[in-house]
Amino acid sequence: MTETNNDLNLSNHDVETMAIEQFRQAVEDNNLEATRRLLQSHPTLVTRIDEPWFIFDTPAIVIAAYRGNREMVDILLEYGANINVKSSWWAGGFGVLHHDHHDLSRYLIERGAHVDPHAAAALGMLDILQKLVEMDPDVVNQRGPDGQVPLHYAVSPEVIDFLLDHGADIDKRDIDHNSTPAQYAVTHPEKCRHFIKRGARTDIFMACKLGDSELVHKILRENPHALQTQVGKGDFVAVGGHIYEYNIGVAVKPIFLAERLGHEDMVELMLSYSSIEQKFLLACMRADTEIVYSLLQGNQDIVRSLEPEEQSVMVDAARDHHADAVRLMLEVGFKRGCTPQ
Repeated sequence: MTETNNDLNLSNHDVETMAIEQFRQAVEDNNLEATRRLLQSHPTLVTRIDEPWFIFDTPAIVIAAYRGNREMVDILLEYGANINVKSSWWAGGFGVLHHDHHDLSRYLIERGAHVDPHAAAALGMLDILQKLVEMDPDVVNQRGPDGQVPLHYAVSPEVIDFLLDHGADIDKRDIDHNSTPAQYAVTHPEKCRHFIKRGARTDIFMACKLGDSELVHKILRENPHALQTQVGKGDFVAVGGHIYEYNIGVAVKPIFLAERLGHEDMVELMLSYSSIEQKFLLACMRADTEIVYSLLQGNQDIVRSLEPEEQSVMVDAARDHHADAVRLMLEVGFKRGCTPQ
């Protein structure tokens, strides 16, 4: 890595810009040696070390902590980085404790990092949460990173209960992803089920992820149209993408999620509520030639009636290397190049 540029035709501004870019790359690559050399060679980097030069308007020490790079964090602290600096992200700033590297967080607390209610909830620090609530009861609904509240960070049922018992709004959505704490927790079944037990609002995707056929049945009895919902549409839309786009998938529909997760009983239940089109698409995904042609006999225009994004299931099949399904869909007239909207 080149640290300085000796071309005398470059202005001081150009040299500084190059140094910043080299510093960014060194931190991104967790290149400890290069980072230290750059900080030694360019005093401007030291004076500007807390500027939000990284993705999501993030300072170097925050991005290093987020990625669990303790040695990089130590170098940045050595050169004067503020351990309590936060990102300038529009929806709510992130600090050095807002991540899943809990051992690193505890180390940073020893180094002087401030524990806010979100970090306390993530680390299970009920004693600190208690003190924060005593000082200001409203902290249970305080906005933090991405506009999340402490419940989004709650690490255990005990922390969830403490926050709810002190007035936390169980269905409060964050700002960036427009998602509730329970929706954030769908990849952590114990937490998600506890949210539901405490009265959290549910949805059909949540029920699928939990493998809860009884909840799916309840949702469909109350609203059969729930089967038509899709991640990225309706209630599952956000400026930064609904959280389900990250922990379930883009443009996913319930029946295909249940199929992907291997919940056969749930899929059969959903089929009893499904339209001909959904039954046809599922049969195509399964490469079930017999059912596909049986449905086509009574509905010859079914392929032409499908929206481009419905035909995009062929892209999903190709991505998952289901060659038989792709061949079958091409055989019955699916268009190439259709993608989710």
